[in-house]
Amino acid sequence: WTGRKAPKKEVTAHRARLRHCPVVYMLFLPASSSSSPSDRSNNTRMGFSQSSPRKPSSPPMPRARTALTAALIASATTPAAFAAAPATHTRVLTNEGNSYEKYPIYPQYCSTPEEMEQRAIPPLRMHPNDDGKNGEGTNQNDDNRKEGTRLVHVTALIRHGARTPWAGAPGYQCWDGYWQSEETGVWNCDLMTYMSPPSTGKYDGNRRENAEEDSKGILEEEPDFLFEKRYDALKFASSKQQQSSIYQVDPQYTTTGNELNGTCQLGQLLKRGYDQELSNGKHIRQAYFYDGNKTADEHAASDPRMRLWDLTVDRTGRTDVNDAAGDAAMTNNSASDATVATTTATGTIGDPTKKIFQEPNLRYRADDEQRTLMSGQILLRGLFGPELLSSMHNDDESTVIRLHTGDYSKDVLSINSAICPRLDELQQEAYGSEEFRNWNETSAEVVEVRRFVKEELGLDVIPSSMLDCLMTTICTDRTLPDFVNDYDGSLGPKSWAVDQDQTNANGNKFMFERIANYAIKSHNFPYQYNNGAYAKLGMGPLWKEIVSNILPIVDSVNHPSSTPPPKMALFSGHDTTLMPILATLGPDVWHAYEWAPYASMILIEIHEVIDSDRKSDFPSGFAFRLIYNGDVLTSKMDGCLEDSELCDAQILLDRVLPFAKFEDRNCELTATSPEGGFEEKTKEMKTAAETLVESPGGVLVVICIVLVSAALGSLLTIFFMKRYLQNAREGKGLISLGELSMTVLEEYDDAYEKGDADGRSKPTIYGATAVTDPENEII
Repeated sequence: WTGRKAPKKEVTAHRARLRHCPVVYMLFLPASSSSSPSDRSNNTRMGFSQSSPRKPSSPPMPRARTALTAALIASATTPAAFAAAPATHTRVLTNEGNSYEKYPIYPQYCSTPEEMEQRAIPPLRMHPNDDGKNGEGTNQNDDNRKEGTRLVHVTALIRHGARTPWAGAPGYQCWDGYWQSEETGVWNCDLMTYMSPPSTGKYDGNRRENAEEDSKGILEEEPDFLFEKRYDALKFASSKQQQSSIYQVDPQYTTTGNELNGTCQLGQLLKRGYDQELSNGKHIRQAYFYDGNKTADEHAASDPRMRLWDLTVDRTGRTDVNDAAGDAAMTNNSASDATVATTTATGTIGDPTKKIFQEPNLRYRADDEQRTLMSGQILLRGLFGPELLSSMHNDDESTVIRLHTGDYSKDVLSINSAICPRLDELQQEAYGSEEFRNWNETSAEVVEVRRFVKEELGLDVIPSSMLDCLMTTICTDRTLPDFVNDYDGSLGPKSWAVDQDQTNANGNKFMFERIANYAIKSHNFPYQYNNGAYAKLGMGPLWKEIVSNILPIVDSVNHPSSTPPPKMALFSGHDTTLMPILATLGPDVWHAYEWAPYASMILIEIHEVIDSDRKSDFPSGFAFRLIYNGDVLTSKMDGCLEDSELCDAQILLDRVLPFAKFEDRNCELTATSPEGGFEEKTKEMKTAAETLVESPGGVLVVICIVLVSAALGSLLTIFFMKRYLQNAREGKGLISLGELSMTVLEEYDDAYEKGDADGRSKPTIYGATAVTDPENEII
């Protein structure tokens, strides 16, 4: 409602819609008749009426589900509906776009909608021994295919979606004028966080009736209201607009005292990132969810081997979705109840008494950053949306998805040297290697890039933020400086030896890509140096978490679990999560000149081998498939067949188990760096002294050492004092303190003023020395 107070009945109607919305995706949708029919139909299907506050299409929920409203969720509108809203709508913070129109081509880093569409999870190819086609055909609609395997578990690791810069000025250095420009220096966001207050009567795993008031008059039930978190408290008038009230600021020009000078927080997920992670969720659903005749033939889940979740089978094992009676039965039973646990030769995976989005069917893990928390939740919304909606319609108290996280400073979803000092040592060892120094110090390409950055961007060195400056600017349709506005994708990530005279059609020298390539390689070099030692030590704790979900499946005898392992494990992290993880899998799986784009996703599928004829190919009885952004990489791992997408699971475990460690990994420093030599020696001396004192008779030894040292010091003092006094009696070279402090310095000053001083240094106060050049200019 723009410019007027909302009528009470409309508020009531919208609150009712809120209660049965899947994840409260749309709140306070602006009334507008300019949106497309498809937008209005989509809203109606979700129980909304965009143009009028008519009753929702299904009965409202009596209570808003705390698990969903407490989550980090999307902003008030869909992208299309938002575009149709008036620019001065007071519920909207900015006109943040969601399109890619400014540039003719975008880097893969940006993960445009077209790029995300290409990352669909591919169907499982036939094994070379199955179809007589040497594995070239898929197994879709192939009558002679063999169901020799069955998907039983998936581990997904994702990078968050598109975000704002991760730091503010002055640490975040880009180019002259970056922070002074209102386009690049002010970041306003639409995507907001909604929170629900905690309750003393939280759901504890069992159904309960709404509680009565306790002795203090507090209702012990789930609250029915939300808090909307906004970063606009430090708002003030911008130079482009003067207004009488800060509450009526034009959203396009909102400025604040925050780090990014607007309503965005550092590293906040953007609307572009929302759509990217929603696409990831849909890709996973299409690959692993079978929904009868609703599943398209081209989706991987149409293959019986790929059905991690079969929604056509209820808890009794009945499969009847293809007839009208079956459809009715499924509607009544709720799709979220149609979960059957997967039973393998080694045990049970998941729990049929739980919803498909509950533990142990799903394990959701993220670090405690806004962009990673929200990215994972949006992905799960795209994955389990219909099941969440069905559960809420049934007024189910169990609509709760558990999130596992920890202190960011201690977390292990990225390489964390704060909890493992040896990581710094390994990183410096890589940067100090002859291979890196030869490239970084003598390469003509690096010399040219550095010269360009200094002359054109005004920076003496290439800062660590440079790659992020370029990508956050181009990926959000902000304006690049003319001297780097030459991206056309011609070079690609592999091109390092570039002819310095080579230019593109615009007459520029590909400087956007050349700067980006330098930043990528210099950052990623340690990941693969020395057989990936840095990446293996840094990602060992995360690998331990990953294999803890896989080992009880493939080897339950030696690795039993008190709870069933999950069907799916989701890890929401960063680019610095995915790249070192890939680096640990071998030099051919991933190359250090590549960067993980926004919303990148690694999938590790675990397949049970159920055909006895295939056991010779997979001795462990289980196989894995490795997928990265839609590309199958299994065959690139050492020990796996080149013409097969599946590889024995033991090969993966043999690769990662030696370094899949946390508490027991070796984080002690093994060498003394030149910078840390004094500290290391001091530490060694302290340890030796403590050991000496604690040993039998150690205190007596220390006393003897002190006495001997004092005696030797006294004898030396007496010797030198006797010589000094003897020279003084003979009048040799004795200058009084007064003469030294006055005469000598006056003579030096006279010589200095005449230019006859035998040196270039002149004494100054407090013992400081100002060094001058021949023209007497201070250096």
